[in-house]
Amino acid sequence: VEVYMSVIDDKETDTNASPSAYGWVFQVGAGITLFLDNIKEVTAIKMEGKKDDIELTLQKGKIYAQAKSVTQIGNQKSASTDLKKALKLLESDSKIGDAIKLVYITNIINPLLSTVSSAYQYEHIYDYSTLPEADKVKLQSKLPSDFPLEKLQIHILNFFGEGDNKFTNVKMKIAEFLCEAINDPSYSKRLLDSWFETFMVNCSDKPKEEKELYLKKQEVIMPLIILVIDPPLEENEFNKVCDYDDYEELVREYRTIIDRRIYDYSFSSSVVGDFTQKKKVAADKTNYKYEYVKCEWKQYEQNFCVIKDSYKREALIKLLLLTIIKRRDKIRQIKEAANL
Repeated sequence: VEVYMSVIDDKETDTNASPSAYGWVFQVGAGITLFLDNIKEVTAIKMEGKKDDIELTLQKGKIYAQAKSVTQIGNQKSASTDLKKALKLLESDSKIGDAIKLVYITNIINPLLSTVSSAYQYEHIYDYSTLPEADKVKLQSKLPSDFPLEKLQIHILNFFGEGDNKFTNVKMKIAEFLCEAINDPSYSKRLLDSWFETFMVNCSDKPKEEKELYLKKQEVIMPLIILVIDPPLEENEFNKVCDYDDYEELVREYRTIIDRRIYDYSFSSSVVGDFTQKKKVAADKTNYKYEYVKCEWKQYEQNFCVIKDSYKREALIKLLLLTIIKRRDKIRQIKEAANL
């Protein structure tokens, strides 16, 4: 993300940080967009890597992306400069040898200053092969002959407005993913807030030679699973399996353990597998989940020895078991949609 300063005269420089801040925010929106566009294949993402604004790791290689933005819709003044800088870094990326895609993502509506009317539109992705011939020639003139043009993509995002309004289209993309995953887009605003914080922090984590600070896909998807199980249960449901007298206090005290265990694949799979098997021979299959939790919670007790209070330990295990059983379909759907 480039930071621009406007020189007023030889002695005075505009120190307004708004364009810089806007660039960081756009980069997060672009990162979320690219992550969701490649959700099935992506395994990790790094915002603001050693060279690139966004770097996605896929099973077969990398997507390197340069993100450039303007604050005013229709502003084309920096289009040529931004394109030149983005292509220079993407050219360097192409020589690494692991690039699947080389992406220039921007909210500049005509990033190549095309003479073709309406050549580019917001919320569209353009492969090099689909560009107007004059624009192909322009790109060829700016890149070496060995640049893999077939890997080049241009993404145009509609990212303008005040406050959260600029994220309208990003939120719509999140809602589309949620509809596909769990048929419930109601989590889109809260998931955007969570992802914005996660991605922004990752932007500020500068990679070191010995350690690349990638976000693994499961770390990005984790907030969605937490949202789906927050609160873990309705209190009246919990009361069907346990007589612990302060449900809200239990959830607050063990929130971290609840989140971690719900997401723990081996633990949740063990619970679901055992429950499913025993449910087959149950007389009352509809209400068997309550009977299972009340009768089987002790077999999981050895996993929670860290909780010394036996009363709280029993309550927490029962809370976890019933939550996993009741939320298992949604959690499974999320994992399938994200290919986890």
